[in-house]
Amino acid sequence: MRKKIVTMLIGLLIVGGLCALEHHAVKHHTSEALEEAAQMLDALRAGDLQTGLRMAREMDNTWDEWAQGLELMIDHSSTDEVRFALSRLIAALEGEDQASALIYASELEGCIEHLCDRQAVSLQNLL
Repeated sequence: MRKKIVTMLIGLLIVGGLCALEHHAVKHHTSEALEEAAQMLDALRAGDLQTGLRMAREMDNTWDEWAQGLELMIDHSSTDEVRFALSRLIAALEGEDQASALIYASELEGCIEHLCDRQAVSLQNLL
C-alpha cells in the first residue's frame, strides 16, 4: 500500500513538473511576442506602415521558429490562430490599408494573449 502511494506521488510530481515547464515555455514565448505586437501596434497607430510591415515580417519568421517548439506541447490550432492573424496583418500592410492593419494587429495581440491564458495552470483550464 505504501509503495502505491509513493508511486502515485512521484507520478503526480513528474506530471506537475512537466506542466510547470510547459507553462513557463509558453509564457516566455508569448510574453516576447506580446511585446513585439504592442510595438507594432504603436508604429501602426503612428501611421508608420513600413516599420509595421518590417516588424510583422520579422515576427512571422520568429513565430514560425517558436511555434515548432510550442506545438510539441500545445494544440496546433492555438499557434495557427497567431499565424493566420499575422498573415492577414501582412496582407493589409502590403496593401497599405492602415485601418485593416490596425484591426489585424489588435487581433494578433488578442490571439497571443488568449494562447497564454489557455495554457495557464488554473482550475478552470484543468476542468
